Amino acid sequence: IAKKIMDKALSYGIPREDIIIDCLTMTVATDQNAAKDTLRALKYVKDELGLRTVLGVSNVSFGMPNRPRVNQVFVHMALNYGLDLPIINPNIPAMTDTVKNYGSLEDIDVDSFDFFEYANIETEEDDDNNTEQIDDPKEAILYAMQKGLSEKAVNITKQLLESKTPMEIINEYLIPSLDKIGEKFEEGTLFLPQLIMAADTAKDCFDIIKTHLANTGEKTESKGKIIVATVKGDIHDIGKNIVKVILENYGYDVIDLGRDVAPEEILETTKRENVKLVGLSALMTTTLPAMQDTINLLKDLDDVKVMVGGAVLTEDYSKQIGADYYSKDAKMSVDIAKKVLG
Repeated sequence: IAKKIMDKALSYGIPREDIIIDCLTMTVATDQNAAKDTLRALKYVKDELGLRTVLGVSNVSFGMPNRPRVNQVFVHMALNYGLDLPIINPNIPAMTDTVKNYGSLEDIDVDSFDFFEYANIETEEDDDNNTEQIDDPKEAILYAMQKGLSEKAVNITKQLLESKTPMEIINEYLIPSLDKIGEKFEEGTLFLPQLIMAADTAKDCFDIIKTHLANTGEKTESKGKIIVATVKGDIHDIGKNIVKVILENYGYDVIDLGRDVAPEEILETTKRENVKLVGLSALMTTTLPAMQDTINLLKDLDDVKVMVGGAVLTEDYSKQIGADYYSKDAKMSVDIAKKVLG
């Protein structure tokens, strides 16, 4: 039936993307196979016909006990089989939660904007004209960075370069914006995906400034070198990579030694590059001895500070193994770098 509807609609010139098929939700109270039949129909319409689908979800539980729970499980199953447009009662949190979380986890909700808005976070749908409507360039670049509007932020940076020096833009526009975004992250009003998005946007702005400096022959001084590494035996590096991006955006030269790095390699690089701050990361409890071994080697060097971070670490344990600083997140690593290197 769905194919006949599609063929007829196409023959009338209706675009495929405007054709939406309701596969009909039948109640399992009268036929226990009804839900499976609906799911098979969804999969066929989605995979074979390439059409969007809609369902009145709650019909599945008609005549059943615990209807909200039955509906919640079914909507998740239906979404997994290709349901695009679930008809649900938005006043039932469990149903809306399921739909919003599914969209975020399946990368349907790009950058999780819809999910964050639903969670009462300040991330309304972006209007590409919003940055033009903000008169203050400081506010405009902050808005663009926290929304991940890279092209807009880059354009503002280019405009600023016409009247400002690179260091003025870095110290008066980009870094203060990163500070404000970091504060929101610490307050819990902005979350890790948004922090990463802002860091990536800021990086694009810094790249424009670097290109400008290269073309004009100007130079900007580094705030100092920092080594980051995931310790020996540990292959997890997502947290380390986030820290690296944030630190680079604040003007530090970051030497990334990667993951599963031996204590001796970290020591030799620290001496060779005359580094004064080393960041060590670990996610596995089994690799914490390697972290302590690395710290013990670095303690023999003058004026070298060590900050540590990772899901298995606490501030108390960091002190026990001899670390100078415990960084619970990427923003705190910047605060530590400012304290050690300025």
